[in-house]
Amino acid sequence: MKIKNHYLIWLLVVSTSCSSRIKISEGDFKDTFDYLQVMKSGDISRTIRPDTAVLNLYQGNGRFGCSYGPMGLHNNPEKTELEKYGKTQYMHIHHFARAKFGSDYLLPLARIYWEDEPNEVTNYNQCQSFCDGTITTSFEEGKNKVTVTTWFDPVERDLAGIKIKVEGKAPAIIIAPSEKLNVHYKQELLQTASSGFESGLWKINLSCLNVSSNLFIKTDAETKLDKNRIYINLKEGDNTILISANSNPQTTPEESLSRTTDWWHSKWGNTACLSLPDGNAQKMWVRSMAYLLSSYNDDKLGTAPPMGFTGIGWPFPFPEDLSFIHAALLYTGNMDIAKSWIEYWAERIQGIKDYTKRLFGVEGVYSPWVFPYGEFEGYHDPVPPNKCYYEIHNSGYLARMAYETAIFVNDRNWTQKYALPIIRETALFYKNFCKKEADGLWHLFITPSMGQDEEGGVNQKDYLCALTSAEYCFQKAIEYKLDTDGFYKTALEEGLAFPVLKSKQGFYFTNQGTGMENFGKQKHPIQLNPLAFLPIDKDVSTPAAIAYKLRYEITEDSYKPHFSGWTLGEFLLAGSRIGDVEGWKKDWANLRKSDYVDADWIQVYESSRSHNHSFYVTSSGLMVQTLLNNLVTDWFGKLEIAKCNPWNGKIFFRNIYSLLGVKVSGSLKNNNAELLLEAWKDCKFDIKGKKIKMVKGETKTINLNLNE
Repeated sequence: MKIKNHYLIWLLVVSTSCSSRIKISEGDFKDTFDYLQVMKSGDISRTIRPDTAVLNLYQGNGRFGCSYGPMGLHNNPEKTELEKYGKTQYMHIHHFARAKFGSDYLLPLARIYWEDEPNEVTNYNQCQSFCDGTITTSFEEGKNKVTVTTWFDPVERDLAGIKIKVEGKAPAIIIAPSEKLNVHYKQELLQTASSGFESGLWKINLSCLNVSSNLFIKTDAETKLDKNRIYINLKEGDNTILISANSNPQTTPEESLSRTTDWWHSKWGNTACLSLPDGNAQKMWVRSMAYLLSSYNDDKLGTAPPMGFTGIGWPFPFPEDLSFIHAALLYTGNMDIAKSWIEYWAERIQGIKDYTKRLFGVEGVYSPWVFPYGEFEGYHDPVPPNKCYYEIHNSGYLARMAYETAIFVNDRNWTQKYALPIIRETALFYKNFCKKEADGLWHLFITPSMGQDEEGGVNQKDYLCALTSAEYCFQKAIEYKLDTDGFYKTALEEGLAFPVLKSKQGFYFTNQGTGMENFGKQKHPIQLNPLAFLPIDKDVSTPAAIAYKLRYEITEDSYKPHFSGWTLGEFLLAGSRIGDVEGWKKDWANLRKSDYVDADWIQVYESSRSHNHSFYVTSSGLMVQTLLNNLVTDWFGKLEIAKCNPWNGKIFFRNIYSLLGVKVSGSLKNNNAELLLEAWKDCKFDIKGKKIKMVKGETKTINLNLNE
């Protein structure tokens, strides 16, 4: 393995900020930003009916959701050839069962689909409006025309709405409960269903193991029941269908649709927004943000799996994945969602501590690899499903979410109640197996254990990811005066065992045992975590910079290019933070070259060419972060503007929130930046070497020449 000895020069070039002429005034900032028009740039439009399987379109409200097929409803389950990109089915956060391994699994509820689809159609059109929160599909067959509009109500969150306008005739619609279930870990479960008509509503009761849910269907069309399937015969004119989980619909279809559109318009008005000159980057921004907001809300009922409510992939949530999304929610002003997660976890902290003690025999909080939807009692009893459930680095991600949320909430009582218990207990977890050895360094070792890179082996000493997490947790415990016996201060001053992992080339291996032989075979670039996931350094460290330069050599098959999981997302985010424009452009181009995104930039696959694992919302969170951090970042404790701007042309941005205490809006063109800073708390920070002090509510207009 040979490395060109240019990395120190390269690090100096990409990391050093030149002094800049800065003009600060109290004048008005001209905000001509039409955010609704910007959001419309992400619309998905199809004008040709596909004759083979295509990506379905995803909708949800953070509690209830699904993907719809190209004919406006779900795909007919008998046409399995249409499931190349995943099934179409209703999923709801409350409908989960505790099954194999004592794990919790979200289960599908039902499908709604055409009894008979026309063989040929004309004037086909399908449009997903992320601005309005709707999917509208229309088609004609001879003299017959059908228009279908779907939405999920973000106010009455158990509710899905469908409006169907018929001119002439239309085929019947079937609502069929999901009964034979193929569930994760090769489980075949039977879900029993019973249907009936009560008080003007159809009711489908679904039961599987410990879960029982009801679907209520309200429609103004003619209906009949046959073998638990509800058949809806559409009339000419307008037809409406409301489908509600576990509660009767409390509104009319018209009101539900109207407030859905109003909600999305309001949400976009209060969420960070980018207007980029690159069409694909713009689509990625709008669609990624929409998928985050369709998958998560502030219910505190649990969190959606990595593919949201599509029903694709894993039927349970990973806190590590959620941390990639949580940061995006904070930066974009979606505090209500981010805050609710911390409250949800903190309210269950005793269960997490008991789980930690049972798995590892130590006190503190190990963040479970998968969080349960139900209670911790009996969860993963007697043991978790596999080795991945012992990835000990996870607690650092939980600590970061709690810490950063506390900064944004900016309320001492809230911090004391919700954030500090998490920070205290995650640091304590690492403290209980952090030991000083003869080399004078503090080492981490516990069994059972595994590192973040699944290819790095089990029960190894000094996992790099765990050392990074421990350092972060110890830093934050000290900051919040939780270091009552001085242990954390001593460990950090004397040093965690990073040096024993250092290669001759200057980067870190992933662990003491198998790290060297794992080089080039890694699934994930763990060495980049200080640039992407845990800010433990005040500037770009030399080991991280070297690892970034070697990212295509560190990870398996990246050179092809092929990327596993969120690897390419981490490449991009590290590039944003380090300020490597050309490297970022290369990684961005590889999104398509490696088939990591589809040709229309609708979504991100879980891995390159993993078409049956579409809508990987985890990586959507990383896409939001990298696009935003190219323009505004505070990763190293100072406000940096256009640190990694890969685009030519005029750029607008608004409502980007910084941990430093300001909200940033502005524009960029030809290396000139005009910024509006709004202080959301009293704050002091650095921008291009100039110290700025603001009081809560104050605004400043700043003009920067980025070349000076």
